[in-house]
Amino acid sequence: MLAKRQAQALIAGMLIAAPAAAGVVDTLECRRDLAMADRLVHGVRLREPQIRPDDLSRACRLVRQNLEEMVKARGPMDRCMTGHDRGENVAQMDASIGDIRYVLAQKCRGR
Repeated sequence: MLAKRQAQALIAGMLIAAPAAAGVVDTLECRRDLAMADRLVHGVRLREPQIRPDDLSRACRLVRQNLEEMVKARGPMDRCMTGHDRGENVAQMDASIGDIRYVLAQKCRGR
């Protein structure tokens, strides 16, 4: 269950892996911030295989780290993407962040 929810959260990350293809605000700040968001999401994807339900304490720690980094990545997407790309990607990130928070509340309270 934890891994399934984590995988859903990563869908949003994949959406920002190629921000050049999306509608973006073309400023130095947004290019820098979207590159940072891409690095954060890449880190989330790299941690995914380490999340195992047989080690719940470690899984909860990794999922908390993933949540923190996804929240940080969401800000630049919201601020620097435009049009349909922005709406779709930010909505997916919001849904994924909500899923992760739900999993943390259900499975990781006190861990």
